[in-house]
Amino acid sequence: MSAVPQPPTPPRTPPPLPRRIRLKLKRIYLDLTGPRVEREWRRTWSLIDPIEGWLMEGQDRWLFDTAYSLPSPANIVEIGSFKGRSTCFLASGCRGTGKRVFAIDTFNGNDCDFGYRDFFEEFSQNVNRCGLSEYVQPVVGTSSDVAKTWNKPVHLLFIDGSHRYEDVLSDFDGFFPHVAPGGIVALHDVSEAWPGPLRAWHEIAKHRLVDVSHCLSLAYGRKPASGTA
Repeated sequence: MSAVPQPPTPPRTPPPLPRRIRLKLKRIYLDLTGPRVEREWRRTWSLIDPIEGWLMEGQDRWLFDTAYSLPSPANIVEIGSFKGRSTCFLASGCRGTGKRVFAIDTFNGNDCDFGYRDFFEEFSQNVNRCGLSEYVQPVVGTSSDVAKTWNKPVHLLFIDGSHRYEDVLSDFDGFFPHVAPGGIVALHDVSEAWPGPLRAWHEIAKHRLVDVSHCLSLAYGRKPASGTA
């Protein structure tokens, strides 16, 4: 008597992957298939986030997106760079283009706001580690001295140096004539905690700009296309 054939054993369903592995695979998939700007941002943030600085959440992405949106070539002037956190977010938006960030700072701090002096070496190490050296030109000196001999058009001006009212105003007045019509001007720390930038923005800067807006304590606008403001 012949044996009765048995139905084939159904394949065993593999157990689900742990959540952390599924998330990692999702990130890899997005890195390979997502929009280029999103891929660049994810790579940018993980490299730059360890750098010390005072940007609020969301302002890092604003700097990156704004630099990324500029046509190439373009000149970005940053006044106040410290250890390079904001510098690197700006420069990451320049990767693969002819855009450049001019990072103006004494890199020596002061006795009031910093616990130590001379952080140029750490700034340089951070920029190099992020692979952004070709997009960053450090300009060592006071912003007022640099403004006296500046001769390049500026397409994005980011003011985040001394927060004394007179100094913020000096930075604005010194570089605003070089901002190209339609160029962007941004001031950091426009908040009640910092009366200098707050006063300079509300009394002077915002009245010389159009399309003004805020990203938390970062206030910005565009120089009128006519260049008459």
